[in-house]
Amino acid sequence: MLLVGMMATVTPPAAVALTVLVVNFRHVFYAFSFPLHLVKHPVTKAYAVYAMIDEAYAVNASLPEAERSAPRLLAMQIACETYWVGGGLVGVALGAALPAPIKGLEFALCALFTVLTLDAFRSRGEIPSVLLAGASATVALVLTPGLAMFTALLMFVGLLLVRHTLTARRPAQETADA
Repeated sequence: MLLVGMMATVTPPAAVALTVLVVNFRHVFYAFSFPLHLVKHPVTKAYAVYAMIDEAYAVNASLPEAERSAPRLLAMQIACETYWVGGGLVGVALGAALPAPIKGLEFALCALFTVLTLDAFRSRGEIPSVLLAGASATVALVLTPGLAMFTALLMFVGLLLVRHTLTARRPAQETADA
């Protein structure tokens, strides 16, 4: 959707490439915790990598480890891709039939990500991660408003790495002290 708007305004190719990189960079972080190890066959693994979208990641992240399996993961990804592509085609057909743009509808994608975030938070109860994400977004908006998303992602990953390092040391120190 972003690409269509950029093409309509004749955005330079370098700006398009940078925007595509920044927007899709989040998938790098998905790969760290997405259970691709469950999928063994090379063809199905390639599809699982291809179909690793935000919704599939969010639904999978909320599943307990014991409920994850390759068939479930692939079925979920096929269902997500089907509703995404099918919904897009229905949206194009309905949008072409509407007489004028509907104000406020552009908020739907933002609302989707908000709901996915709240669902993931509810299933895991990760208050420190939510606070770190909020702090990252706030600082990025203040310091680099033009690159806020990219800055916030980098800052959030850095803070999560620091948090992981500190929490990984804590049990080791507690064991050594005992």
